[in-house]
Amino acid sequence: MRRGSALVPALVVIAVLAIIVMSFSVESKSQAGINIYMRERNRINRLVDAGKIIGEMVLLGYKNVKDYSQDENEAELDEEDRWYREKRELKSNMQCKIGPLLIDEDNENSGTVTVEISLANSGAENGININELYEGGDKNYLLRWQMILKAHGVHEDLEVDDEEGRKVNFMNFLIANWNDWRDDDDNKTVIEGEELGAESQWYEERDEEDDIDEEDRRRPRNGSIPAIREIANIRGFRDYPAILTGGLLYTNLVESPENPRLKSIERMFGVTGSSKIVITPDTTVEQLLSVPGIFKDDDDDESSESRETAQAILDTLKIKPTGYDVEENRSWWPYKDWQDLKSRVEDEFDVELSQEASEYIEFQISDTSVFKIKITGQSYGMVHCVNCQCYVKDNKVRYITWQED
Repeated sequence: MRRGSALVPALVVIAVLAIIVMSFSVESKSQAGINIYMRERNRINRLVDAGKIIGEMVLLGYKNVKDYSQDENEAELDEEDRWYREKRELKSNMQCKIGPLLIDEDNENSGTVTVEISLANSGAENGININELYEGGDKNYLLRWQMILKAHGVHEDLEVDDEEGRKVNFMNFLIANWNDWRDDDDNKTVIEGEELGAESQWYEERDEEDDIDEEDRRRPRNGSIPAIREIANIRGFRDYPAILTGGLLYTNLVESPENPRLKSIERMFGVTGSSKIVITPDTTVEQLLSVPGIFKDDDDDESSESRETAQAILDTLKIKPTGYDVEENRSWWPYKDWQDLKSRVEDEFDVELSQEASEYIEFQISDTSVFKIKITGQSYGMVHCVNCQCYVKDNKVRYITWQED
């Protein structure tokens, strides 16, 4: 009996010890997993650091790279400059992609880094600097906004009710409110003889009526906005969010001429770079329709002639030009200047381009150009991305934004 009673405590001790051993084992495995994660995270951070250095080498050296020549010696160029291809691509195409590169070429598990560089005002997204599209930045800001809105479904006769119950032109209503948010004065914007904008007093009164908490209240920036999402705070844009998100103007009503289905304008805007367009295969028809001289103010609601002109410009990019030395293996050929664009497009298609458009297109990288860089590091299934914007000044890359995933 005594032996049996002694066995029970012994079994309990054994069970407790077993649990302790198992807990140590689980903790050990967890710690090992954490150690592996931290090791790989550190490795992937170093990959991003390497990508940053590579990107800066390309940005600081692209201006001096040799132009393409049919009789060039690639091996010799490679020996002179490991990155000459990428530098040349950036110089001629205004965009380039580096990698994916193995950090250790002798170790396929060493991790890879990819660097993509382009101008801030190129491509389908963030291609137009909205901060320049106001009365103090672009003499044709009103016309350009009207063209952008029209291309995204806002027809020129569309009216909405303001807070006082009066009918106002929707295009002009949006533009005036943006202009008052962006400009540096307290005068309400007047378009076509009608006062349509809103300054601080309107936002104060509206926030009081809606009982908005103090920390959530927003006032006109009276300067450049730092992020596109700020547009959602502006009168008109916050009352009719479909202009930013896409969808029906009034979500609770059926589609009609008074309730059109809109396309989102948000993605086409950025807050840095230029409001001019850099034409690449990623450029959209909608972006080109914001250019005076390409857009033709006709009576057709679809502006078909303007769209045909814009599409012709994009299609001609993919047709090999004649008359000058170009690389044979390219999939598209950028325009050198306005005369090159005009002659190539008009030779290929039955369209006519106005000289006015040349003021809104960039053909070369300049000293004031802003670049977008995307750095992607990958190692053992982990991915780390950095998106940043920068410019080059005094032989140094200076960063404007730096966003990590």
